[in-house]
Amino acid sequence: MAKIKIPKEVKIHAAKSEVRIDEIHDRFIIIAPKRSKRPHDVVARHQDVPVKSKDCPFCLEAKIASQPALHQVGPEQWWEIKTIRNIFPFVSPDNPRAYGHQEVVIETPHHNKELAEFGEPHIFRLLQTYQERTIALSKDPKIKYIIIFKNHGGKAGASLVHAHSQIMAAGFVPIHIIDKLARARKYQIKNGYSYYEHLAKVEIKGPRNIFSDKYLSVFCPFASSYNYEVWFVPKRQVDNISLLEDVELKSLARALKRVLKRLNKLNLPYNMYMHQTLTDKNEYFYLRICPRRDTWAGVELGSRIIVNSMPPEEAAKFYRGRSE
Repeated sequence: MAKIKIPKEVKIHAAKSEVRIDEIHDRFIIIAPKRSKRPHDVVARHQDVPVKSKDCPFCLEAKIASQPALHQVGPEQWWEIKTIRNIFPFVSPDNPRAYGHQEVVIETPHHNKELAEFGEPHIFRLLQTYQERTIALSKDPKIKYIIIFKNHGGKAGASLVHAHSQIMAAGFVPIHIIDKLARARKYQIKNGYSYYEHLAKVEIKGPRNIFSDKYLSVFCPFASSYNYEVWFVPKRQVDNISLLEDVELKSLARALKRVLKRLNKLNLPYNMYMHQTLTDKNEYFYLRICPRRDTWAGVELGSRIIVNSMPPEEAAKFYRGRSE
């Protein structure tokens, strides 16, 4: 993989598409602004959600939420964040043909609260929960891969309104992750520095930058696969979230709050994820938010060419609070 060349200034032509290459994921992205709507054209709003629901399995009194905690923030009866076993797992420790662990992190006891509405201290405690569960699951010698993810909204795969995220630990590493790690390793050997480190330094100076401080770079990547896609890349290389220090975690909490508050104005479903490969200690941890405004169809599924109707330069402008 050659040294990535990302232009600092990109002029977006309102009627012309542009092919970009996502080098680390090895795919072509077509930025097609002609298909894009302006941020303020998205007018759908949230439905009113009650403070609690008798049918919700994650509210305080629910049977599922009352099961023993794997990890908990707050007192037993009045917890703030609670991690429990997923009772509908697709991997489990008692299944040698699909070995693994699945957990649900109930992010709040309040049925009508979502991540974008949490205060920074609560988001920080949620990130600490991810740290603790990563450490615990990593102790299983059979586990090779851990992904922490959140599906927000039906189009993103969420089956319940109540704010929650999930953790899946598997006894294998997905093939595309192995390939991605190999490309990143090849890049670092050739250039003497990490692809992600270089990417963050380039993006921080350009039109796709959203936020940066001493610890973190936040930007819309040059070859974004999704409308309003955001990457959160620590400036210090660590291979998983458990290795971030508190000051770095607070920076991440602050940036998440800022980005999600803006994204919430669009009322878009999104996926958020971070992952770790236990067999590769040179991995570079980052967190990714992928809003699901467009539906992938035949072109994306058949050719793996992704058509993105929102230029990342315009998306970053929106996140910075200067959308037009």
